[in-house]
Formats: sequence, structure tokens, C-alpha cells
Amino acid sequence: MNTLTDHLDVSAEEFAALLKENNYACNAAGRSFIAERVHVTTQRRMPEDIYGIINYAVRVGGCFPGQTFSYANAQEGFSIARVCDLYDLPSDMVNPRLLYFSGCLTAPFYAMEAIRFYAKKTGQLIESGSTGKEGNKGLFRNIYDRTEGLIIGTEYNANYRIMEHLAPSCYVRKHEREFLDTDTKENLLAQYQMALAEGLNEITLVLVTGQPWYDQRLLAEWMYELRKEQYKDVKISLVLAHCPLWLGGILPEAHPSEILLGYIAASLGPLAKDTVTTAAEQGERYLMPGVKDTDWSTLEKIIRDYGNMGWPNYSELLYGTPHEQAVEEIILADLFARASFTADSYDKAAREDIKWYQFCTGIFYGETEEDFLRWCINSTDRKFF
Repeated sequence: MNTLTDHLDVSAEEFAALLKENNYACNAAGRSFIAERVHVTTQRRMPEDIYGIINYAVRVGGCFPGQTFSYANAQEGFSIARVCDLYDLPSDMVNPRLLYFSGCLTAPFYAMEAIRFYAKKTGQLIESGSTGKEGNKGLFRNIYDRTEGLIIGTEYNANYRIMEHLAPSCYVRKHEREFLDTDTKENLLAQYQMALAEGLNEITLVLVTGQPWYDQRLLAEWMYELRKEQYKDVKISLVLAHCPLWLGGILPEAHPSEILLGYIAASLGPLAKDTVTTAAEQGERYLMPGVKDTDWSTLEKIIRDYGNMGWPNYSELLYGTPHEQAVEEIILADLFARASFTADSYDKAAREDIKWYQFCTGIFYGETEEDFLRWCINSTDRKFF
């Protein structure tokens, strides 16, 4: 039995019995079943080589400025996905929309940097918005299922509420929509439907996630989706703004933590799963260049021991882990993650990071988009990341 069970308020045998009683379910309901009956009594330490692992995760999952990827589109041709520097968005984009999302509540800060420097470069505000329904696998439900606090309701609402401390509400919520999205594919479809409703036949989506290790997975999935006929009436071009690694924040995803490692595991785990090499094949995503050369042994500890947002088949595929053991590892990671924060601690951390960002870049006091544009253009040239 996994020695991590020593940190629980039930015995290893009782924990195993609950997993069996729950049919080794690993979805949100299955995880909640265990979380209601088992609690972590003492937190575990981060791995000793945590910084080396994180940096390797960025190398594996990240894309970097100047890279391009060709993919079949729904217009029966080919499109090019471009990777750019967060601080140097392309000037030749058609109807650009900056979309910040991914679960990480650091995404608004990265988005603000992209917005500020795009205004300095072009003299214009880029249209922007967020999306995302709820926390991963129910892990963050105790944060979002509240009526008071900073982080409430949905992921996109939390992003907007953070952003409203940095920019005027009229700009922040200009394109707010009630999306019933549950994954990255439906986030993409929501953007297509918005463009269609506005009568546009072409848009450029600028992707800002706040996760420097998430780039490859996101592009692998969205490039594969955009071949489908359902996207034929609006040509969607992709620009991915690589987010520099930031480990100096108070939010759990801004420093080594159970949550940060969970995001990494969930981003890297699928890179070799359900992949295809051509648009005609059936799968979930393209196999990205370099994935086959990944040293998965370097990432084993994160994917197996900290996969609180992932699925057991990542571990099964990459490491040959038996299914029941893989489920046990996921559930244990989920329990440690739940015990590592409270709704109030998440709120407090977000407010501290907001204050630090404002200290570094200045505080916006205006109310209109015109005020905000002037502020962006005249704001400090200092880069936060």
C-alpha cells in the first residue's frame, strides 16, 4: 500500500476498502465520495528536485516565440498557428481576440501584460475575454460554490473579478457570455459561436493561459478541432502567447504547491495519449514534435503522485501502472490538494498578488476604455514577468 496513506485519518486498509466500494471511480463524483470520508492529517513535502522538474515540464510542454505549426482547417486549406512573446503580439492579426483561461488564476496577470504592451505597440486595445465553467474535477468547488468572496461562481467570473481590479469593468466584461463549456474544445466552440453571432468571417484567437507547460497540449487539441466542418463559416487563426514561468506569487499556482504540480501533470499527461499525426485520423489531439523524445521518467513523480486533476490512464500509458493503483494515486493526490487550501486562503492569495502587480505596474483609476487605453500606453515599460 502507498506510504502516503500514513497521512490520512483512516488506515490503509480502510482507504483501500473505500476505493473498492466506490468502484475505483475517478471522476468528480468519485473523488468527492472519498473526500467526504477521508481527510489528510499532515501535508507532505514538495519533491527535493522540484525546480528542476518544473523547468523540464516547461521544456516538454511549452512552445516558444518564433515557432509555427501548420494544420488542416475547416476551409479545406491549411492554417499556421504562431507562437509569440507575451510582450510582442503580432501586428497583422485579423479581428484579434485575447482569450485568457486554463484554470490557473494567474492567467489575468499574464493577460494584463499582453494587453498593456499591445496597446503600447499599436495604440489600440485588443478585444479580450475569459471562459471556463468550473474547477477541475470538482477540486475547487468549495471556492466557486459561494455567494461572497473574490473567487466565486465560475472560472471566467473569477478571472473577470481579478481583472476588474486592474482594468475598467466596461472593458473586462465587454464580451462576457454564459458558456456551458466543460473543456478546451467547448471553449473553442464558444469563441466560434460568438464570432458567428457578430457576423465575422475571420478571427484570430490569442491564447494566454498562465501555464508555460500547457502550450503544446492546447495547440495539439485546438489545431485538431479546427479541421472540423462545424468551423467552416469562420476562419480561426491561432496565436499562442507563451507565458514566462513565474514562481514568485502567493496564489498556489504561482509557487511550488500541490495545485501547481496538479496543473503540470494534467497538461503533460495527455501529450502522448489519443494522439494522431494527420487530420484524417481519429483521436483527441495531434502528436506534437518532440513528445516522443520526452524523458518521461523525469516527470513520473509529478504525473503519478501529484496528478490531482488528471486521469489514471496517463500513468497507465506512460509507466505501465496497474489501473487500481493508478486510481489510488490520483485519489491520494486529490486529497492532498484539497487539504492544501481553503476558499479564504485562495481569496487572500489572489488579493496579495493583485497588490504586488499594481505595485510593479501602477494602479489604474479610470472608468472608460479610453482612460484604460491611455493608461496602458503611458504605463511603465517594466515587465512584470
